Amino acid sequence: MIPILYKLREGIRFEDRNNSSLVISEAPLNVVRASKRAVRIIHLCDGKRTLQQIADDTGIAEEAQVFKICEYFNKKAVLETRVAQNPGYFPSISVIISTKDRGKELVECLESILSQDYSPDGFEVIVIDDGSLDETRKLASSFPCKLLTNPSSRGQSYCRNAGARQARGEILAFMDDDCVAGRTWLRDLATYFRWDAVGAVGGYVDGYRNRTPLDRYEKEFSRLNLGKYILHDLKDSSTFFIPTCNMLVRKKAFDEIGGIRESLHLGEDVDFCWRMRDAGWQALYVPSGTVKHKHRNTLLSMLKRRADYGTSQAVLSTLHPHRMKAMQMNPLAAVAFMGLCSTIGFLNLFPLLVTGGCYVAETGIKAIRLHRKHIRISFGKVCFSVLRMYMSYFYALSFHLARYYLSLWLLLGFAFHSLWGLGFCFLILAAFVDYSVKRPRLAFPVFFFYYFLDHLSYQLGVLAGCVRTRSFRSYRLRIVRRLDERRTGQ
Repeated sequence: MIPILYKLREGIRFEDRNNSSLVISEAPLNVVRASKRAVRIIHLCDGKRTLQQIADDTGIAEEAQVFKICEYFNKKAVLETRVAQNPGYFPSISVIISTKDRGKELVECLESILSQDYSPDGFEVIVIDDGSLDETRKLASSFPCKLLTNPSSRGQSYCRNAGARQARGEILAFMDDDCVAGRTWLRDLATYFRWDAVGAVGGYVDGYRNRTPLDRYEKEFSRLNLGKYILHDLKDSSTFFIPTCNMLVRKKAFDEIGGIRESLHLGEDVDFCWRMRDAGWQALYVPSGTVKHKHRNTLLSMLKRRADYGTSQAVLSTLHPHRMKAMQMNPLAAVAFMGLCSTIGFLNLFPLLVTGGCYVAETGIKAIRLHRKHIRISFGKVCFSVLRMYMSYFYALSFHLARYYLSLWLLLGFAFHSLWGLGFCFLILAAFVDYSVKRPRLAFPVFFFYYFLDHLSYQLGVLAGCVRTRSFRSYRLRIVRRLDERRTGQ
């Protein structure tokens, strides 16, 4: 059973061509040839029918075939995914909480777990006290949970493995002690384990606080917030992972790969997901099953955490050398971007002609291809489609350069002042797109201040980690023909 629902996007049109059809999306512009059977499957995708029901209605033997077709058209922007509702599937779950010196936070966390819309007999709660010196242990013992204690601190990874060894549930549910679970947390995420290939499911991580500007920034731009799209079936070499503050894992998969690597104190959730995926299990993220996380609410603590995340990249790159960040390669768009950079860097408008020429050429090529196939799309929509594609490409490059090389631009700017302007343009473009997509409740200058410090602290952490491990694999890139727009947020 594959519990993912698909729905036909608005504005999609079909044109019959002999024994097949052209499926046309105008925004983004995609033209795909489809068989009559595939078109029938697309029309049955209403966001309510399951893949098995669509398979039965079309006479296809296996729902896996329908899933493959639907996922293809999902990536072509013809279909979109919908969150599935739990039809009454309630596997046994062991909720595992590691805690240390956070008694008050733990109380609120446990109260939210024990009030779940899930059968009380369907889950157990295991708390591992990691050598607390406050009243955490006493407060935890007042709740109906299994309490394990460490005489001294052993770290979160050790605690989670210890809890897993004591767990009786088919599913292990990990959550941090400074999180508060929504009432349907377990119900929403448990349903996806009907899919036998799934090893781990992650849910939406929202911000708990919303009072200060930093709270509102973290609410949208925390590393733990994976966005509003379902993510799954990504290539083995991708860097996709699920954070352990909201992760449900099939116990069979957890035991098979030996649990969480206890030698890691940062990035252990990334390492776990990558090892699990290498073992053949699938990781799945759905924007439901919400928990609210109490992010660090002072600027220094937030920046330190960002730097810590950056530091972990060097270790992870050493442990998983085949996993690299992906960057799309579009020759004309790349030349256009270099022309734009040259205009900014040398304060010369002539290279901007190269950017304009690439745009005109790309638009002309698309228009000619559509004309030859007798596809009626206005020239204005073709122009907008290419402009959208270029902006998305420029954003991806600008984000990467700002994320990993902003400090380098700042240093080199003392020798070549024009590089300051160039680095600023990279950052402002990335910030403007992220601000427009996420729409945080912040004035743009306030948002930009946090955004700048966020990038700067992260890349300094990356550099420090590389120097410490004497390996610069964190900076490697994998060139691909097309990026999954669900991951970039575009």
